[in-house]
Amino acid sequence: MIYLRHLLLGLTLAVLATGAGRANDLFNNNPLPGSLIDLSDDGNAPTFLTFSDGHNIVEGSMGWNGVTLDADIWTFTVAAGYEVSEINLVTYNGSNPTFPNGHFMALASGSTINTTDATNHLSNGLWREELDINLNTKTDLLAILQAGPEFGGIGFTGNLQAGTYTFWVQDTTDFVNQYCIDFVITPVPEPGSALLMGVASLLCLRRRRPRK
Repeated sequence: MIYLRHLLLGLTLAVLATGAGRANDLFNNNPLPGSLIDLSDDGNAPTFLTFSDGHNIVEGSMGWNGVTLDADIWTFTVAAGYEVSEINLVTYNGSNPTFPNGHFMALASGSTINTTDATNHLSNGLWREELDINLNTKTDLLAILQAGPEFGGIGFTGNLQAGTYTFWVQDTTDFVNQYCIDFVITPVPEPGSALLMGVASLLCLRRRRPRK
């Protein structure tokens, strides 16, 4: 497949890319004047972003202009007692490859990610936002990663629990592609909550049962 050959070429070039001429990216968790930062394209030295409870917006641009390959790679930590319950692609301004092609992303556990070997990726895959735009819905990146990996890796189920993770987005065509991704971090539900709700429901049913 032509696109996959381009993708593999892009993954190899990512290690060599200098990032020259790339646009500034913005981590928009608490936007302040002058808060523009340039996200790393080095899987061994990602940009560390401080995520907190609630919505954590990462805006950036990446792609391939025929000369320079620009990837965006960042690391974040989920605090104890919290989890990543949603990862949504809010907006994306770029070309839409013909289905089943798409835009590459990968997730790894820890503070680095291998950009040439997917063996230790938690997951990876392609987002295809044109399908969701037609349905007027957000692209659920977490669901895509949960269903993966598409290109080899470990795989995972459920939400991302406490720990450190590295996220990588990459396109090999049409520089510059602009994106906005929302990482939603919420408290982990207490184990007893579901049990208590079940007991309360049973008590309500018993009270409503007619007497003979």
